Amino acid sequence: MPAFAWKLSDEQIAAVITYVRNAWGNAAPPITAQNVKDSRKARGASQQLATH
Repeated sequence: MPAFAWKLSDEQIAAVITYVRNAWGNAAPPITAQNVKDSRKARGASQQLATH
């Protein structure tokens, strides 16, 4: 599977994670775009790729 890195926005990543965490009957709290942004910052992720 290819790395998605900055190809998805923080909002898109949050939506995917929230979906997966709640699939198959689980009841996990939602992940926000801010959670993703904070996580990327804490891990020293590089800047978002330009989307032209």
